[in-house]
Amino acid sequence: AGYCLGSEGVRLQIRRVAQGISVLGISKYELEKLTLPLPSLAEQREIAGCLSSLDDLIEARKGQVAALKLHKRGLMQRLFPAPGETTPALRFPGFRDAPPWEVKRLGEVFVERNERNNPEGELLSVSLNSGVVRASEIGRKVSMTADRSNYKVVKIDDIAYNSMRMWQGASGCSKFNGIVSPAYTVVTPNAGEVSDFWAHYFKLKKVMFLFQRYSQGLTSDTWNLKFPAFSDIKLPVPTPAEQREIAGCLSSLNDLIEAREGQVATLKLYKRGLMQKLFPAPGETASGANP
Repeated sequence: AGYCLGSEGVRLQIRRVAQGISVLGISKYELEKLTLPLPSLAEQREIAGCLSSLDDLIEARKGQVAALKLHKRGLMQRLFPAPGETTPALRFPGFRDAPPWEVKRLGEVFVERNERNNPEGELLSVSLNSGVVRASEIGRKVSMTADRSNYKVVKIDDIAYNSMRMWQGASGCSKFNGIVSPAYTVVTPNAGEVSDFWAHYFKLKKVMFLFQRYSQGLTSDTWNLKFPAFSDIKLPVPTPAEQREIAGCLSSLNDLIEAREGQVATLKLYKRGLMQKLFPAPGETASGANP
């Protein structure tokens, strides 16, 4: 019964009789008037068993995603030095006897890219969860007549960040050439620095806390981290070789997480299509043909 009530056909019937302006509701009286084509009890058990097994598989995959994210969070805490330290708790073979990380100002690691006047460049955006993405992929639309001449140029391996949300983790390493809003800040690493390493580093809570401390503004709604303040922040920095090892490990873990999330999305889509076939649409019998 639970799966039947959640099917597209039943939900459509409920929407037709539901009442309300901002929040729709349905009375017991109206609910009792709904007509449902029901199979035999034996067939109900078969359908419920099939969908329950699918739900169990989806939950298992979601559990894997949660476990991988938890593992990544703990791993990052060990791969990067704790606050006030210059040596991480965990180092890869070949670096365990290496000297502590060198403390540097971010202005020694990055330079600001402030190129403009590329209105034909592909529009990019920066999100909290996905980093630098094509604006078209997240449904963001900008009028073709909008003046983009002042938009900032972003090149592959640059790090772009939302100046007002850097303290929340709105940053990422760009895999595209394009342009971003003037409200963003774009930095490019000096020779030898590994952009992916820094993209992961900037997601650490202790680092985001530093971004918050150095942001200018009276309230969280106005906090803003422009490049001059960003460049004054000091962080322990490993050699480029160790940066590559850390970036490779964390990027591989990210790929695995994304693959598992993709499996969850695929299973949910499959379940939705299966339910459309298992439960008749309004005006149809279980076979999908008109009665």
